[in-house]
Amino acid sequence: MNCNEEFKLLSCSEKTMDYIAKQLVNFPNREMVLKNNIEKTMYLLIESIFSYRIENVSRIKMKYLKNLLIQLSMLDYYMRISYQRKFISLKRYESTARFLLEIRKITYGVIRSEKSV
Repeated sequence: MNCNEEFKLLSCSEKTMDYIAKQLVNFPNREMVLKNNIEKTMYLLIESIFSYRIENVSRIKMKYLKNLLIQLSMLDYYMRISYQRKFISLKRYESTARFLLEIRKITYGVIRSEKSV
């Protein structure tokens, strides 16, 4: 059993990032900026999750969770642009959007549990 499976937010994020990374291979070379922004945002998203898990101060933990929500929104935006420019199909865009929505729901659940503590 992978240690990340204990924390559903991290395991779902890693699966989503793997799925998106497989799609980036098909991006044209002229769209290097978009591709780099997607990759950077994916790494920042995982970094925010690790930072949340390591931090002890509740206020700072909330900051990392809010940053995570911002990065999810940006990733969704980048994927929507990718679909509009026809780099990914509608099916792949919808699939990615569902993955991101699931991560967002888990994040809001973690935020609610942090506020109740």
